[in-house]
Amino acid sequence: MPSLATALGSSGDRPAALAELMGIVVNGGIRRPTHRISDLHFAQGTPWETALRPTPVVGERVMAPEVALALKKALSEVVEAGTARRLAGSFQSASGADLSPGGKTGTGDNRVVVKGRGGLALNRTATFVFYLGPRHFGSVTAYVVGPNAADHRFTSGLPVQILRSMAPVLMHHLDAGSGSGCPREP
Repeated sequence: MPSLATALGSSGDRPAALAELMGIVVNGGIRRPTHRISDLHFAQGTPWETALRPTPVVGERVMAPEVALALKKALSEVVEAGTARRLAGSFQSASGADLSPGGKTGTGDNRVVVKGRGGLALNRTATFVFYLGPRHFGSVTAYVVGPNAADHRFTSGLPVQILRSMAPVLMHHLDAGSGSGCPREP
């Protein structure tokens, strides 16, 4: 489970764990299972035809709904007036409804002191963990590792801009209309 250290930017949580935290916030404090594959269908129309679907799992409450609501409001302010404000208004549905994004930005310049004061950058990271409207969430991370890490300069604005640039492509899948790539659960 992601921790307070995640929110403060001092943890080693993976982008997937940060996205899971956003999902918990979006779902009012309930952790729902993540499904990468909705179904598999093999050998259709043959005697070996096999169709597989995951068994539905009930979500588990891991956060008080009041805490999730307060967090969601704070995360929306990061987009409305904070470090991710360039994302405001970027995700509009076909009907013109705003998907009201929210999120948290973070950067990392991980240095090891070898000689002198400055140290040597071992890696650079910038992450934006986000939600889009009531049903979608994720994370975007820019990451450079190795001896060339010190040559790169970027902030958490980079993953925010990447997500903003992806908006036209993603909207087809995020819009809840017919033909959408993200059907609602029954």
